[in-house]
Amino acid sequence: MNKTPNLFQWATSELSQDAFLCWFIDWTHPAYKGVNTLLTDSATSFINLMTNGEIKSIDSLTIKRQFKSIDIVIVINDKHVLLIEDKVHSKEHGNQLSRYRKLLENEYSDKMIYPIYLKTGDQSRYKSANDNGYKIIRRKDLLDVLEKGIQSGIDDSIYVDFTNFLKRRRSSVQSYLTLPFADWHWDSWKGFYQNIQKEFNDGTWDYVPQRNGGFLGYWWHWNSGKIDDVYFEYYLQLEHTKLCIKIYVEGTKENKYHVRNQFRQKLYPLAKEHKIDIRQNGRIGKWMTVAALSNEYRIKDNNDVIDMSATINNLKRINNLMNDLQFD
Repeated sequence: MNKTPNLFQWATSELSQDAFLCWFIDWTHPAYKGVNTLLTDSATSFINLMTNGEIKSIDSLTIKRQFKSIDIVIVINDKHVLLIEDKVHSKEHGNQLSRYRKLLENEYSDKMIYPIYLKTGDQSRYKSANDNGYKIIRRKDLLDVLEKGIQSGIDDSIYVDFTNFLKRRRSSVQSYLTLPFADWHWDSWKGFYQNIQKEFNDGTWDYVPQRNGGFLGYWWHWNSGKIDDVYFEYYLQLEHTKLCIKIYVEGTKENKYHVRNQFRQKLYPLAKEHKIDIRQNGRIGKWMTVAALSNEYRIKDNNDVIDMSATINNLKRINNLMNDLQFD
């Protein structure tokens, strides 16, 4: 247990995070010069991170929250405007990022705009942020700034609490490296999927809702083909402990049955050649599981925790099986 309660254990919303960031950045205001040099230096480092070091000094600072529904807007020296879209667990929705940027470009047409997408939770892909020209700042990037501040001697309780809160979140996501398989939790799966995404970068992970509460899934290795002129796609999917071979088929129920049966007729003998034990699984639908791995796909080491290298190699064996499936 912690020696003292942590404020951010209870203040977990994005609004609370907004408040911390505004408080932190406010330490660069000229009015606070000399009050706490360490905090000012750390906050200046954060601004440098967001602006690529383009602001050499801060003579004036204005902070706005929820300006035109934007989380945080910072105006520096009446020349530079930081648009900060601050996320914890949620993601951008609709054309939110494009709309916010256009709003500020119209509002501050004579100023330099720095669009920032700040995420302290975890997210599989940042395509929308990249496409809209946002600089992405992840938990790791913010923690690099905050931990250097701690090392420099900052002992402010708000600063320390927020830093420790993010460090605990980081540790929770990395827990898959040290926990037995039976003790893995939601964050463990996030960390695991992020690790394998480095190896299989064509993959994406996200929450998959179901009646029973859903799961965190990872899907990758997409291919397509035709069986008797019926187009379909096939891919691999992890559903926590379960590895599935999936297909996507549009059209009639007869088409779906036919493609699934023909796919299985090619898949099962090929799996035997690859010495991969699979079992029949799944129901008819647009997205169908046609088979599942019979055994655990994760590999343990001698300490009864995951052996990532061996696990990646095992997944590569499944990839090779999928590569050998050929359809006209």
